[in-house]
Amino acid sequence: MAAISLGAAVARAACGVWFGDSKLVTEVGASAIDLAARRLTSVREQRRFRRVWDEAAELIADRVLALRELGEDLPPNEQQAAVDAVRDTFEAAALTEDDLFKQDLDAGYLDRYLRAQDPERATRAGLAPGAVRLYDLVLRECSAYVIEVARTLPGTGTQAMAELLRRDRQILDEIRTVLERLPERRGVHDFERDYRQLTANRLDQIEFFGATLSESSRRYPLSVAYLSLTARAAHAPDDLPAADPVERVLARSDRLFVRGQAGTGKTTLLHWIAVQSARGSFAERLASWNGTVPFFIPLRRYAAAELPPPEGFLWEVGRHIAEEMPSGWVQRQLRSGQAIVLLDGVDELAENRRDEVRRWLGELIAAFPAARYVITSRPAAAPEDWLASTGFLTAELEPMTPTQVGAFAHRWHEAMRSRCATEPERAEVTEQEQGLLAALDRHRHLRQLAGYPLLCALLCALHRDRRGQLPANRMELYEVALQMLLERRDRERRIETSPALGRTEQALLLSDLAYWLIRNGWSDAGHGEAIDRLAAKLRAMPQVKADPQRVYRVLLERTGLLREQVAGRVDFVHRSFEEYLAAKQAIDEGDFGVLRAHAHEPQWHEVVVMAAGHASAAGRETLLRALLDRAAEPTTPRADRDLLCLVALACLETSPERSPELERAIRDATAKLVPPQTEAAARALGRAGPFALDLLMAAKPNNEYAAVLTVEAVRESGDPAALPLLARFGTDSRPSVVDALIRAWPHFDPEEYAQRVLADNPLHAGELEVGDVRILPALARLKRLTHLKLDLMTGDLGVIRKMPGLRALESALYEHPLDLSILKDLQQLTELRWHGRVANEHLLPELDLQALGVTASLFAELDGVEWSSLRSLALYSVDTVAPLLAARLPQLVDLELYLSHGARLDGLPERRGLRRLAVHFETPAKLHALRSIAGPVIELHHHGRDRLNLGPLAGRPNVRVFVYHRSTQVRGEDELGPGSELRSAWVDPPSR
Repeated sequence: MAAISLGAAVARAACGVWFGDSKLVTEVGASAIDLAARRLTSVREQRRFRRVWDEAAELIADRVLALRELGEDLPPNEQQAAVDAVRDTFEAAALTEDDLFKQDLDAGYLDRYLRAQDPERATRAGLAPGAVRLYDLVLRECSAYVIEVARTLPGTGTQAMAELLRRDRQILDEIRTVLERLPERRGVHDFERDYRQLTANRLDQIEFFGATLSESSRRYPLSVAYLSLTARAAHAPDDLPAADPVERVLARSDRLFVRGQAGTGKTTLLHWIAVQSARGSFAERLASWNGTVPFFIPLRRYAAAELPPPEGFLWEVGRHIAEEMPSGWVQRQLRSGQAIVLLDGVDELAENRRDEVRRWLGELIAAFPAARYVITSRPAAAPEDWLASTGFLTAELEPMTPTQVGAFAHRWHEAMRSRCATEPERAEVTEQEQGLLAALDRHRHLRQLAGYPLLCALLCALHRDRRGQLPANRMELYEVALQMLLERRDRERRIETSPALGRTEQALLLSDLAYWLIRNGWSDAGHGEAIDRLAAKLRAMPQVKADPQRVYRVLLERTGLLREQVAGRVDFVHRSFEEYLAAKQAIDEGDFGVLRAHAHEPQWHEVVVMAAGHASAAGRETLLRALLDRAAEPTTPRADRDLLCLVALACLETSPERSPELERAIRDATAKLVPPQTEAAARALGRAGPFALDLLMAAKPNNEYAAVLTVEAVRESGDPAALPLLARFGTDSRPSVVDALIRAWPHFDPEEYAQRVLADNPLHAGELEVGDVRILPALARLKRLTHLKLDLMTGDLGVIRKMPGLRALESALYEHPLDLSILKDLQQLTELRWHGRVANEHLLPELDLQALGVTASLFAELDGVEWSSLRSLALYSVDTVAPLLAARLPQLVDLELYLSHGARLDGLPERRGLRRLAVHFETPAKLHALRSIAGPVIELHHHGRDRLNLGPLAGRPNVRVFVYHRSTQVRGEDELGPGSELRSAWVDPPSR
């Protein structure tokens, strides 16, 4: 009964915190749920509302019963006394402080607050020392339950109560899930556990612009909607793909520098890493990252401040619990290699501070080399070798392919469906999803916009909220979004703002604020300075009858474009909108000279491009002529000349009207930049329209890099008219050109592209890795494809029947069973490596393979088969070597074992003729069994970070050890026999 009554008290507290009404919460001790229920109109609804909270109380009580086991050394009466004291603490508290209802609400704060309300509770209850410890632990844990339950519930207010009733079963399931997902507490002062919970809660959501899109459209869980993006590693080794899912690139290096254009998902990626780390939910190749502790540091917070010391790494996410942090805790995480340092937005610092960041980072790495580091920036702010001297691998986030856009849209709408209470509501969301995908198929300009996650999510939200009405270009997209943000949603929801600020007034004030920040090179400003700036602007707006402080609060709270994530400082939520608004203000003020003077600076590129879109035809002519004139001046440095021409070229994307003379002038100025020599040039050419395609058609790339960038430019355009140009490279065998052609494939009709561009391409000596399900049916058109690697989880593999020249097939991710009947007529197939399940496994021996990779369990099922032609065997998920004991493998010369956690090698048979034995593991296995294997070269591939002791192999010759993490300590390497070596297998950038 004690657990039940405590569960009810915790549920009442959660109800009060969720509802966010201080008048309600002051009475939380006895009747918060009843008081909230009275807001509902019918007795039936009130009863249902109370039943939901009764069930939530039972879920909490189940957790409390588990907590009591931590006091199992206490007599039952003392356990009950401790739990009763926690209940009394909750029932006596009046949760009235405003801080309880701010975004950064956390369990540690609530725990301290409750103790401060009744500091003598444990003493009055007469608790013995052991019972006091249990009281402390249960109170701290129940504080976490309050926060988790309150965060799980929909919105706030009476409308949220109605939604709670509509989705009661689903919401209760979600409450059960979040409670079960809480890490196990190791004690009342388990700071790491509190920090993990707080990090996961703070960062596991994507929010659009605050509270002006519909509630469901504006905020959704990152863990549901996250889509793996593709990253292209700079200077990847020959045996690694140039482009890969970003998670795989992460797994290849403990130090990664991620570059990407505006809206490509850089910050979202870091949030995802932080959430997975906080919850210990990394999978597959990143499984070794579980157990890490994330520190998310947005550099824009330090635009006007010193960069933080390690103890300041909590200031973004955990500042409310920072005082509880044990001394030296962050340093211990860094030194042990558990820490992941996530630095977001090098580009958001002024140019004169970026070298300071690099020095600061270098000093941090020198002090803590075992930690993991992931840094992000826009490309214009930092070249790809910017961090090469400190051992960073550089990767560039790629725009999404059409298939990825479809997957992104599906995930977004899946997040919406997860909030639906009824089947008709879910069906409506599905219909909206299908309508959006159909619109993307019809309109190329929408496909180009949707390639960037920020704009794709905005398209999804606008399509849903505007009933299928979508804008025609990027400028219209921002304009429509602002209309919704600044006016339409509040009007449609009958929300009155005080003071009454119309869309025009809000846009004027925000534009002035944005331009002021960018003109000064600031990422944020003190809220007092911002209010002063508003006051200056309001002096010219007599129709606004309100003081600047109140206007500031309206802009902050209602537009959703501003935020105060750091106390006392304000910034724009999304930089793209800041640039759009600043560009409008620059044009309104006639600041063509300012735009001309700054156009070569990376922070101003997007501002200038969007200024061209805001300007009148005459103003646009003035701006673009000014850029070209400055580029032509002899005193302008050569690098700046090219940048100015590229900015002028990029302006054509946003310029709906320009004179033929101006277009000709831009064409002449940019002709010297074709074929493109930089990624920025390729991007600008790809977006500039048909005349840029004409320039590309006439160009003749004179080196491999120029050829790659020409293909990249055409890919950016997505114009089917460019296929003849790409076909010129159709037989090009240079590896980077082949990679570029393959990356461009999903951006065109797959069948037509395969036929016209890739049909006779040599690929990589016949090898192709496929990560896009849309191109599967077109594979049969590739005449020189002999080795197929499937980087897919699903898709129809029937096309493989039509590939008689196929010699090798590989897959590590495919979720469905591989039907071996599709392979039985492929006479040239000699190699199959398949990590998943298979169907018709009895056909496997009949394939007459020379190389085979399958799960150990599947191989064991085929016991008794003689593999007369098999020379190479790889077994995945090996728990025991028993399947090898009786295996008949007369021709085997190469054996690879991928060990599961805890696998044993005892009894590994020695095989005559075996030349190479490779063992892969995350946690070191006992190596004694390998000492008796006399013949082959032994390779040990240690993919984890744990210490590796080679002592058991002392004296054994020809042992090659591969270590994949810098922080791994290896002992005994000097004791290995002749021909042995230790290799560092992590990926480092090339020296320059």
